[in-house]
Amino acid sequence: MKTRKVGATLVLGAILTAAGAVPMAWAQAPAQPVWAVDQHNLEKDKLAIEGYDPVGYFPEGGGKPIKGDAKFELTHRGAKYRFANQQNLDAFKADPDKYEPAHGGWCTYAMGEAGEKVEVDPKSFVVENGRLFLFYKDLFNDTRAKYLKNSDALRKKADANWQKTTGEKPRGGGTLKAKLDAVSAKAAERMPPEQVKKFAEGVEQAKATGVESRALQVGAAAPDFTLPEAKGKMVTLSTMLKDGPVVLTWYRGGWCPYCNLQLVAYQEKMADFKAAGAQLVAISPQVPDGSASTADKNKLEFSVVSDVGNTTAKAYGLAYKVPPAVEAMYKTFLPKANGDESMELPVSAVYIVGRDGKIKWAKVDADYRVRAEPEEIMAALKELKN
Repeated sequence: MKTRKVGATLVLGAILTAAGAVPMAWAQAPAQPVWAVDQHNLEKDKLAIEGYDPVGYFPEGGGKPIKGDAKFELTHRGAKYRFANQQNLDAFKADPDKYEPAHGGWCTYAMGEAGEKVEVDPKSFVVENGRLFLFYKDLFNDTRAKYLKNSDALRKKADANWQKTTGEKPRGGGTLKAKLDAVSAKAAERMPPEQVKKFAEGVEQAKATGVESRALQVGAAAPDFTLPEAKGKMVTLSTMLKDGPVVLTWYRGGWCPYCNLQLVAYQEKMADFKAAGAQLVAISPQVPDGSASTADKNKLEFSVVSDVGNTTAKAYGLAYKVPPAVEAMYKTFLPKANGDESMELPVSAVYIVGRDGKIKWAKVDADYRVRAEPEEIMAALKELKN
């Protein structure tokens, strides 16, 4: 009986994960990965990146190569890393998969082009899609420049060659899509096939409502709104626009692991958003207490507001009825979360609104598993400044 009970619990958890209604801790629990440290580019004493600080390459660490200090040293999975300060060491400990160099610290161009392990110049690097790539460089050969001419294809080839050579799967590097895909994959492993089919039908039914085409497009005037923030403060779009562009992101609620992953990913990019002069507002139909809980749980430092009844979502053309294929399951929790019986949700959407009140960039998708990458938003913000 105990085995059957555990199995039933796992299946139920998978079903709720697919709907986005289980705690994040369960949804993100990963299987133990293969770690081929003997294949990594390390010194004799197992020192990685010749002692350079892996966090230093990322915007939050300064965005440039910087030598680590032996006072701030950490051995992780058999490799030794050094950091410029305690803050960077702590950041690495919190999310090592994000900061470890791709392809074992070997040249990404060579790994992609020929599947070969080639030494690198630690000062030649690219941070792309939330991952750190290192390159070989000398007076006559700059592989970084070659990589940038065809980065997408070479990155995919390097990932495939690295896994084939070492058995080690490429790390997600903190990319949002990788984390979202991991949640979906884990749920699909645990769900009965009929449930997998039902949720797939739900996505198709959501798209069939035409909500994606009804949503406001680039160039449209963004409807103004005033909504309550998690801490009771009222947030008005037109007031925020006086200080610069505003990034609006709609999420379904704090019960949704996909939404939580998205919000956390955006929080990690807040320094970059601010540097671009932008502000961020996350909007959901959940009651204010739910918004407060979401903000606290994920340690969000941007505005998290409640759009009870989806009034603002409707003004932007983003609201839709929960599809029939999954309605019964959502009825078990959605009315309480939203404080009404409407059974309506907003689609996954991100808008960048310029100071003139016009929508400058948009990404709208009725598939709740698809979210705008932070890098996509940053690229759009940079274009806005040009």
